[in-house]
Amino acid sequence: MSSSSPISSPVLNVENLTVSYRGAGRIHRAVDDISLRIGQGEALGLVGESGSGKSSVALAVLRYLPRHARVEASQLAFENREIRDLSADQLRRLRGDRIAAVYQHPGSALNPSMTIGGQITETLLRHRPMHHDDAHARAAQLLARVRVANPERVLRLYPHELSGGMQQRANIAIAIALDPALLVMDEPTTALDASVQSEIIAILDDLRREHRTSILLISHDINLIRRSCDRVSVMQSGAIVETGVAAQVFDNPRHAYTRALVAAVPTLDRTKRAGRLAEDASPVETAAEAPAIHGADGASTRPRDIAVCCRGIKQSFGGQPVLHGIDLDIAAGETFGLIGESGSGKSTLARIVTGLQPPTAGRVELFGKTVAPLVERRLASERRDVQMVFQSPDRTLNPRQRIGRILGRPLRRLAGLPRRAVPQRVGDLLASVRLARSTSEQKPGTLSGGQRQRTAIARAFAGLPRLVVLDEPTSALDVSVQATVLNLLNDLQKSKDTAYLFISHDLRVVRYMADRIGVLYRGRLVETGSSDQIFAGPNHPYTQMLLEASSHDGPAATVAEASPAIEVGADGCAFAGRCPLADEACRAAEPMTREVAPGHFIACWKRAG
Repeated sequence: MSSSSPISSPVLNVENLTVSYRGAGRIHRAVDDISLRIGQGEALGLVGESGSGKSSVALAVLRYLPRHARVEASQLAFENREIRDLSADQLRRLRGDRIAAVYQHPGSALNPSMTIGGQITETLLRHRPMHHDDAHARAAQLLARVRVANPERVLRLYPHELSGGMQQRANIAIAIALDPALLVMDEPTTALDASVQSEIIAILDDLRREHRTSILLISHDINLIRRSCDRVSVMQSGAIVETGVAAQVFDNPRHAYTRALVAAVPTLDRTKRAGRLAEDASPVETAAEAPAIHGADGASTRPRDIAVCCRGIKQSFGGQPVLHGIDLDIAAGETFGLIGESGSGKSTLARIVTGLQPPTAGRVELFGKTVAPLVERRLASERRDVQMVFQSPDRTLNPRQRIGRILGRPLRRLAGLPRRAVPQRVGDLLASVRLARSTSEQKPGTLSGGQRQRTAIARAFAGLPRLVVLDEPTSALDVSVQATVLNLLNDLQKSKDTAYLFISHDLRVVRYMADRIGVLYRGRLVETGSSDQIFAGPNHPYTQMLLEASSHDGPAATVAEASPAIEVGADGCAFAGRCPLADEACRAAEPMTREVAPGHFIACWKRAG
């Protein structure tokens, strides 16, 4: 994407913006004297960690700041109109017509009681004089514009019937319904898979190229900003510390904070064998020694105990198959990465392994012994051996209890620790996840997102588990906090020889963490192998699609063009409808899994011959 020419008449012009919040008898300055401009058809990325002030800038532009906020600026102009001078009625018309916004959580932005078609047509009818039938036709066109394969069908669906990626596309369709001049996007792809992210990037590129839409994209995802923006401004503690052409800023960062952010991001060619990720402004360059159990490619060099063995795991919901006969082994001390799109069955498999739900068929073995399908029926030692860390610690930490009690309960019930020994062990656990011992007196609400996630990890390790299932443990974290958590998990694994089932949609994180990787598509393991084998290839076409979607070198449209699936019979390859290599043989019979190299398995007629 080429950099834009000098801005003559900017769509958005912000000069010397300061945003302060009054509360608890003091004033907190969230944004400190920043300036930025966005030209017609230009995309400006605003990158920084939580608390840097990014969202406050967006809210100031949209005039959505709360009453206790104070805004000061030399100029806050949109299309040469001063936003602060507009009345409430003028603001409503401006937001619906010329400025639109797309937020992080697509489900919460949609009305659950209205169909997608109803929500798009409501926007059109409120701002444009048109007949309802014309609005319906326009709604279908908008869904087609955001690359929805069957718009008429989706118009009839409710938000809960759509995947996260489809929900976000519906939100973008609503946002662009009136052809706004400026689209403000606040963390729009944080929870989305790599392939869906790539489609969203391609949609934004279409909007800019065909409709000259300007975009303010706010994110902590450096790779997203790099792929979709012309210029970037880096924010730290309310101030812009570096700005310039996106590729130049990230390839040759000048400011120490930018260098730290870039150093904290895993890359598609970096593994944990290359050393620790940088967590602050002092990047860690020294390579950490790899565990003795790993060889040069991350594979085992000597036999190890099998921590978990899944055989013939099937799961159906309402007669709809979700998992199709999954066979999977994870060795002690090994990290097995599981990747795949939303709806592929990753979290379902994780819940079956941990006993949170029983499979329809198949069995789970822990350290050579078949265990009961439900955790309630497993022995105390089996419950202790397997723990889980979820994506959102907010949903798993009791907000009414102090951290000391949250950690103390598994210490007593799983580790069998006497009450008098619990406080010391709680302090040791907190220290192991790099939290102060005084954290035991705090409640979850007083901690940052990264601190809460480290608390959740400490709780998982309280009972000395031998297998930990990690379901998207870092997807909502800033890059430096993510680096801290990933380094911590590797440290704990080395000291405890713990096995990990690591689920993530971020292939860079999986590449860094995993010894072996499994690729799940619609409930089928289509490829497994060592991390190096998966990223070097040859690959299943679906794996190749995911890798291309995660690389900022490839065109963003590649995946999007393959996304409208062709219906395939029940006997054929599940991926044939989206596969560029598929022929009639692929649609006629499901491929067998074959070993293409020692330890590397692919289920594909074209790639495993």
